[in-house]
Amino acid sequence: MFGRIRGRSLLPTVSLAVVLLALAGYVLQGTIGTTRATKQQSAALIVDEKFTEARIAVAMQEVNLRHYQVEPSVAVLSRFEQVAGSAERTLAELAESADQQIRRDAQALLTGQIAYRRLAEQLIAKVADSDPGFAQFDRLEVTPAFYSLQNDVDDVARSYHEYAQRQVTLLRNTQGRLLVGTAIGFGAGLTLVAMIMRMVLGYQRRLVERAADSRHQALHDPLTGLPNRALFQQDLQKALDLAARDGGPAALMVIDLDGFKAVNDTIGHHAGDQVLIEAGRRLSGHVAEAGVVARLGGDEFAVLIPGVSGLPEAVRLADRLVAELNRDFRIEDQLAAIGASLGVALSPADSADVLFRHADTAMYRAKRRGGGVAVYDPGTDADAQDDRMRLFADLRVLLETGDPDGQLQLWYQPQVRLGDGKVTAVEALVRWQHPTHGLVMPATLLPVAERGGLETGLTYHLLRVAARQAAIWLASGWSCRVAVNVSPGALGDDRFAETVLATIVAAGLPAELLCLELTETGIMGDAGSALRMLRRVSESGVAVSVDDFGTGFSSLLQLRDVPADELKIDGTFVRNLAEGTPDAIMVRSSTDLGHNLGLRVVAEGVEDLPTLARLREMGCDHAQGYVLSHPVPAAELPEACRRAEAVARSATTRPAVTDAPLR
Repeated sequence: MFGRIRGRSLLPTVSLAVVLLALAGYVLQGTIGTTRATKQQSAALIVDEKFTEARIAVAMQEVNLRHYQVEPSVAVLSRFEQVAGSAERTLAELAESADQQIRRDAQALLTGQIAYRRLAEQLIAKVADSDPGFAQFDRLEVTPAFYSLQNDVDDVARSYHEYAQRQVTLLRNTQGRLLVGTAIGFGAGLTLVAMIMRMVLGYQRRLVERAADSRHQALHDPLTGLPNRALFQQDLQKALDLAARDGGPAALMVIDLDGFKAVNDTIGHHAGDQVLIEAGRRLSGHVAEAGVVARLGGDEFAVLIPGVSGLPEAVRLADRLVAELNRDFRIEDQLAAIGASLGVALSPADSADVLFRHADTAMYRAKRRGGGVAVYDPGTDADAQDDRMRLFADLRVLLETGDPDGQLQLWYQPQVRLGDGKVTAVEALVRWQHPTHGLVMPATLLPVAERGGLETGLTYHLLRVAARQAAIWLASGWSCRVAVNVSPGALGDDRFAETVLATIVAAGLPAELLCLELTETGIMGDAGSALRMLRRVSESGVAVSVDDFGTGFSSLLQLRDVPADELKIDGTFVRNLAEGTPDAIMVRSSTDLGHNLGLRVVAEGVEDLPTLARLREMGCDHAQGYVLSHPVPAAELPEACRRAEAVARSATTRPAVTDAPLR
């Protein structure tokens, strides 16, 4: 009897063991199949993601190429080269895949991409050279090459996307079979299967989330989280399509932060990042749900408001946005004061690019006025934009050809030594004698050069002109130091010191007769590189002057390390030197600081005799300004210097103040 009972209990135990062993084998087999399918799915998703990245980059090449035809600037060219390089790097990476088919497809696309880029670069050169045949070249060569490349990359990307989806389906089918098989077992088996499924589904979810994150990152700014230019262009086109269908205009606003560079230079790039993040939050907080705020790059933002009632509503919102950005930013217990220049343009327009250009042009008009809001005016802004483009093209040609007609001129403003009233130096200031625009002043010329990436070439050209002129004066018997303003971009050039020294050698000018004037923010922008360059030229005997002192908020620790010989107090601080005024305190403190550092101190922007006398009493070493002389051409400089010395002697009757010793 006991034997029968024992046999009955043993049978279920054995049966359970057999079932559990069978279930374990099934689960093991299913797990192996699931793992294999998961790996195949992961690899397929990665390849799909790479081909999608290449597809987006190829499309963005064309966007930037078209943008360059409308606005041939270094910034647009840089974006073109960046996305072209991204497309080629991605395809090159795929071309090294272990899968033979992937290698063949990627290599074929890479060959097409390189061929298209070469054609695009030829088109860019034709546009930059104002070649009238660029449109025909574009139609016959570049556009067909792009559409061929686009079709190829679309087909390849689509096929690998479909393959990736098949792998997802395969994985899901494998999981389903595993679930059905384990459901045949009993509770313990179901518990094990549930644990396995939880793990597998979690891994699949992470893959899907990673794919979604990759798409989000491709279309959003990584710092602020706002849509980037690519996504904003899509939203803008949708808004324009809606406006064309429903008749309600869309408002586009382009915003540039004024004074942002000073935040980076004085507080640091981390603080600058915080300002950008907070600026994005402020803009988003004042834009309705239907509106879109995007960061275009750098310190430039864009706002899209579809379906506005009209221009008054758009301007009211623009005023609120500028007021928000004008409020101080508190960053790490410090206050950062910036402003904003905002340009507004309303649809309809020929295209999204045209509307962008209208808003961008209005923004630059607002910036020239000192910030605030400007609305695109076809009668004003179209001509201004055309003028800027023509000036840029003409300036580039001048710098490439060496300015054979001498259109780029230097006018000179004397600097008087207050101790004895003698002119000891002059500052060289650029003027452009344009054949059709007349005399173009620095306020117009320099922004054109900076925006077009010509500022370094312009600086080097003016250095050569000034060095040759100073050498001519020296040969005639007059030894006078000439000061030349140096752009921040030139100071960041690796060839800066070498170019400066080669320039004075070629001109036959002693190094001590050249002075380089640099702003505080220009020196501190890339302090390590700038200081290395300045030390090289300073060791050769070339003087270094810190220009516009007091406006850049540089730290004294950084200023201490600059190999400077001279400190120039900005003209905004010499307007009211009555005893006890903030300006007088600033000038006296700056003078004492300069002397304590072993520097000459020069006050610029002096416009009346009492100010000249007061500067001498404060111990300032040199002065320049309209009270002494306006900038004049080189031929008129001897007479201007005589007048300046006469004015200085009439205003300075107290005992002479000697120059501070030089470091």
